[in-house]
Amino acid sequence: MKIISIVGTRPQFLKLIPLIQEFKNYSTIQHIVIHSGQHYDDNMSKSIFTTLEIPMPKYILTRSGNTLSQNLGNMIINIDNIITQENPNIIIVFGDCDTTTAGSLVAIKSKIFLVHIEAGMRSYNKKMPEELNRLITDNISDLLLCSTRDSINNIQNENINAHYSYVGNLQIDLLKYCCKKYLNKDILNKNELIENNFILLTIHRAYNTNQASLKVIFNQLKEIKSDIIFPIHPRTKKIIEKDNIPVPANIKVIPPVDYLNMTILERFCKLIITDSGGIQPEAGFLKKKCIVMRSETEWLYEINNNNNILYDYKTPLPIFIENFISIPVKNTNNSYSVCASRNIINTILTNYK
Repeated sequence: MKIISIVGTRPQFLKLIPLIQEFKNYSTIQHIVIHSGQHYDDNMSKSIFTTLEIPMPKYILTRSGNTLSQNLGNMIINIDNIITQENPNIIIVFGDCDTTTAGSLVAIKSKIFLVHIEAGMRSYNKKMPEELNRLITDNISDLLLCSTRDSINNIQNENINAHYSYVGNLQIDLLKYCCKKYLNKDILNKNELIENNFILLTIHRAYNTNQASLKVIFNQLKEIKSDIIFPIHPRTKKIIEKDNIPVPANIKVIPPVDYLNMTILERFCKLIITDSGGIQPEAGFLKKKCIVMRSETEWLYEINNNNNILYDYKTPLPIFIENFISIPVKNTNNSYSVCASRNIINTILTNYK
């Protein structure tokens, strides 16, 4: 059996890694990886494979096109050429980026069994391109594999006609592994960070990375009496430099960091402020309180568990943080104990026709 996984962004690479490791236990499966080229910064793609000693994808495409639609169209064409050559039995796509949609469309047009990992996630904000990618992919997939239990409710409520199953979160599989294997704290020493005494900040969403939104966010952050470390996303860096947006003195901007160093920052900070999807469940697993700079989120378990919270953009951030920190976490169930990678492969093999 030949299975092709299609990835293109940092969160997808992270979800792929534990799956690659698990595929080694199945001698009858040939697993091939296509990198769409959607993320092209070394710190956000290539270094993840080298740092974690994972083989590079068999195919690495080059991002091309002057618009998002052109990028998507070129991805579809290039992926289709590879699929025609490889003729796989199954295609796996991950998450909610343009690579997900490109791989899904190629699979369905080629009549290849399509598996969507992290299916059923919903923010119910169709202005987010990620939400549109989720809806498209879920509605054309043959097998929907859910990272959260509430995702199953979304699939049922939308009457999507595909088999679905809760399998757990691949990124938590990876984080567990890294917590055991990686304890190098050089990034803390290099940036003069005291353990459990700094705030980790990440901002990269399109609706937050414009002049008006960044100014609002920075005006709130400058009132916080704590050191803030900010591994900057290329998109965010570009906007700050282009519009000459001043960064508050309490924020230390550093280049993007590889995944292992990001886990160190997450594990030893006192609080996380982010608009990232992947960091939200990681914060829950690490029991680090997390303020989400969004008006909605698809990661509801962490919100309902009082580990994470959506910022209201009304309360001054220092007061908001103080109030939030005082709310106890519920820990209603152990949703992080599942081995997602093993569940995924076994569920695919059970349902493939």
